[in-house]
Amino acid sequence: MRTAASVIDLFIVFVLVLLIGGVFSIPFHLGIEETGFIKVLMMWLPLILWLIVPWLCCVLWESSNVKATPGKLVFSLIVVDKEGKRLGFWHASGRYWIKVISFMIVHIIYIVVAFTAKKQGVHDLCTSTLVVNKKELQRYEQQSACLPVSADITNS
Repeated sequence: MRTAASVIDLFIVFVLVLLIGGVFSIPFHLGIEETGFIKVLMMWLPLILWLIVPWLCCVLWESSNVKATPGKLVFSLIVVDKEGKRLGFWHASGRYWIKVISFMIVHIIYIVVAFTAKKQGVHDLCTSTLVVNKKELQRYEQQSACLPVSADITNS
């Protein structure tokens, strides 16, 4: 499911990069003469877009109240910290960049998911995060809320 979710997210990011890149290339298509700065920017634009757009898409979605990218939402998956809470922007950013860097170095980071007890990837292990089914987490939280709390009795 996580792989399919990643494919959906990649498609969405690809479309966004094309749209944003298209907006920046309008002056080029209109024949407007480019200055030196604009030429350099246009040369670096694909790299800039492929660094910033996926990062912002992933981090803004995962650190929002939704707790998941659109691909994960399709499969009712959410990303939470070890207490089951929403990630902050910087926590989600760290998770994203560890995922990207570890994928570039070792292309098998997702295979780790199959061999960990909580189905965590390298980036999840490094950032103490979990990708869980939203409905199962809600069910677990409801069951935990119904359990009686034992009073701590201490003698002074």
